[in-house]
Amino acid sequence: MDATALRAMQAPIKERYKGDPGAAMITLKAKGTLDDQNIACKVETGRALSVAGLHPATGGSGLELCSGDMLLEALVACAGVTLKAVSTALGIALKSGSVSAEGDLDFRGTLGVA
Repeated sequence: MDATALRAMQAPIKERYKGDPGAAMITLKAKGTLDDQNIACKVETGRALSVAGLHPATGGSGLELCSGDMLLEALVACAGVTLKAVSTALGIALKSGSVSAEGDLDFRGTLGVA
């Protein structure tokens, strides 16, 4: 997609938000259900079901997704999509790029050690 196509797609949306600022406000939601057999939570992603469980550092098997990783992945996705949208809108061609995030986690809290 180029800047012209992006602007054309977004023009009616921008006009709507200018006329009705409240229309630009949405509430994002996430929903999950507790697994009845394992220490896990089934998270609905809209496209698939993701199962989050304990990280191996807290006794997890490593088969389930770590919620901390999921949080960082969502942050990277948000930043990456925003970067691509803004660069496209400004007509700045990006040949390549990467987005990364990292966070330090102290599992003592999860285990009730500290």
